Amino acid sequence: MMANSIKLNLKGLDELLERIKKAGGSIEQAAEKALVESAEPFFDDLKAGIAEHRLTGETERSLRKNKVEWEGGKASVKIGFDINNGGLPALFVEYGTPTQKAQPFIRPAIVKNKPKAKRIQQTVLNNILKDLEK
Repeated sequence: MMANSIKLNLKGLDELLERIKKAGGSIEQAAEKALVESAEPFFDDLKAGIAEHRLTGETERSLRKNKVEWEGGKASVKIGFDINNGGLPALFVEYGTPTQKAQPFIRPAIVKNKPKAKRIQQTVLNNILKDLEK
């Protein structure tokens, strides 16, 4: 079970994906490449955020970046802490406890990286299109 997973999608980039398809490319491969690359800033920020609170390293090791999943025509990649495998302390850091002040790092990573993710997705897809049009 993954808590605070981040789902990225290609909403708003449909036109670019269609252009890739018309140029002979694979929408699925293009979408997956864009999602994987745009997930990196989130993953990196979560890793850095939890590293500041390292005691045993178990919570850091629970950070997961899953493979791209497809549901109908929607692709997503999940990033988050595996609660069943040492990730629960990440929630305590994020939201606090009765004796520990909250030190958010998950929500700020989401806010900070959403615009960056969209730019990365657009760049990846534009590069794929340029390569196909050569």
